[in-house]
Amino acid sequence: MDRRNVTGLNGLVHEGLFNSHTGFLIDVACHADRYAVVEPYTQFDPVLLTEDPATCTGCRVLLGGIQGGPRHPADIARECADAVLADADNRGYPPALDDEGMRLAFVRLAPDAGGLRPLFKRLARGVYDPLNSYRTEPLYALTQEHLVDTLTERAMVVPAGTPEVLIRYVRFTGGELQVPVGVGDRLTYDGLASGHWDTGTVTAVENSGILVDVHNGLPPRHYERHEVSRSFAFKRDRASAPLTTS
Repeated sequence: MDRRNVTGLNGLVHEGLFNSHTGFLIDVACHADRYAVVEPYTQFDPVLLTEDPATCTGCRVLLGGIQGGPRHPADIARECADAVLADADNRGYPPALDDEGMRLAFVRLAPDAGGLRPLFKRLARGVYDPLNSYRTEPLYALTQEHLVDTLTERAMVVPAGTPEVLIRYVRFTGGELQVPVGVGDRLTYDGLASGHWDTGTVTAVENSGILVDVHNGLPPRHYERHEVSRSFAFKRDRASAPLTTS
């Protein structure tokens, strides 16, 4: 997530929190929300970016890092995102990034969340407060963005010595890039022609190409390097981190 100062509609300079791949303004640090900078139903105008220091009192307090003062919302959101990712890894599944998947993750996490329990309960609305939407919680979008950032970093890493085979990776909150294929990655077949967007798991990466198991009882199929980008639409995710026991 990028942090850059922006000029708000009332002339105050805020710290803006941005999607690092698309430049989309997610929020401002003081929680005045992004509409302190952009009019509703309009896109962020890059001309609002500024090198001037923050003049918004709320943003300046957060940027000052005063001991005992409020924590920066992006730091809290990262802690929440790390908890969601750890929960998914321990369950052996990649984290669900859609609204319902995120809400269910916070439902699971809230009972044992310690100091974060009040926040997790707000993020798990629909169980604890059915009349409200979890998406009204300002930290929801930041948490989702941090989680996507972490998964993007994970998608870009493969074990040392793995032959380089690149494939398209689409970030949930916007932006795409080419990432290497590694053992344990899940790849989605290009279903534009067939209508079947099946998913396979990479079992080997070789100089000649990759082996993909479609979990249909047949041996993994070999794809030549030049076939990978034609046969697969995108890489879904890296393999989950192994479950650890104490």
